[in-house]
This record gives sequence, structure tokens and C-alpha cells, in this order.
Amino acid sequence: MNKVSPVIAELITHERNKGKSLRQLGQMFGVSHEYVRQILVKHNPSLVAFLTESKVAAKLGYPVTWLIKLRKDNIINPTKPGGHRLYSEEQIRQIPSLIAEMRRCERCGELRPPCYRIFCRDCSQYRKKHRYRSLSPEEKARHRERSLAWRKANPDKWKKISSRAQMRYRSKQELMKPPKILV
Repeated sequence: MNKVSPVIAELITHERNKGKSLRQLGQMFGVSHEYVRQILVKHNPSLVAFLTESKVAAKLGYPVTWLIKLRKDNIINPTKPGGHRLYSEEQIRQIPSLIAEMRRCERCGELRPPCYRIFCRDCSQYRKKHRYRSLSPEEKARHRERSLAWRKANPDKWKKISSRAQMRYRSKQELMKPPKILV
């Protein structure tokens, strides 16, 4: 295989871009992985370069954990030929838009600060204050169903909880009454 035809070089390039390792390509074509690397360099100098996760994060200026989250959520799938996760140039170009989308508040859609996981500052304060009110009608219906199912499964606990709540309510009502004036 001294002279490699352009068709074979194109096939090797195509398989490499799919994520095959040099060793796998060498086994497919019956040559060493070093020879495959040389073919790729010679026939396609503008070959799609693969970068590791840490190099991609450093290049883009993002924490590695953001890339890991994209990977674990199956939003982006890097290749893993030799134990390292490798990202192609095309994937690297997509990452900023994917991260921007990932960092949107689930309630209002605005960008949220890195320290907030799901909601922006305003929405998380609102949800803390008004937890039940901030639920959608579907979420409220599911909450109601779960509550009723729990009540049926735990009638003794439910009686204790409701009696304590009634006692608290009555004691608050007693405090709210105006004092009796003795004449």
C-alpha cells in the first residue's frame, strides 16, 4: 500500500470523522495506526481535529463541568476511541449555543447566573416564597393526586397532622380575638 488512492483516503477520512480510532482504522485496512495517521495528514491536511474535553473547555472558556452536563444529558455526544472523550470542530462550534440554551431559566427563559441551577435569581426567590402558586395546573393536579394517595396510604399520620394544624389554627384565632373587658 505504497500509493494510497484518493478513494481509500476519503474513506479513511470519513471513518475517522465518525469517531473511529487510528488503531481501529488500521485494523480495518490491514495497516498500522501510524500509517493511517500519515495518510490522514498527507491526503487531508485540513482534517477535522479532535480535542479532549479539558482542551475544549479551556479553548471556549467554560468550566469542564458544563461540558460534562451536556454530555450526560445526551445533548452532545463526543467520540471515545481511546478512553478520552474527543470533540470534533463541528461539535466545538455548537457548544456555545448549547450552553446558552442550557443556562436559560425554566420559568421565564432569561439567562441565569452560573450558580443558579434551574431558575434565575428572581424566579427562584418567587418559587421559594410561593411554591404551590408557581406550579402549572398540570403540576398542581399531580400534586393533588399524590397528596390524596398519601392520605389514603397513611390515615393515622394524616389524622395527627391535621389535628396539629387545627390546634395551631385555633390558637392563632384565640390570639387574634380582642381582649375581654371586665366591667
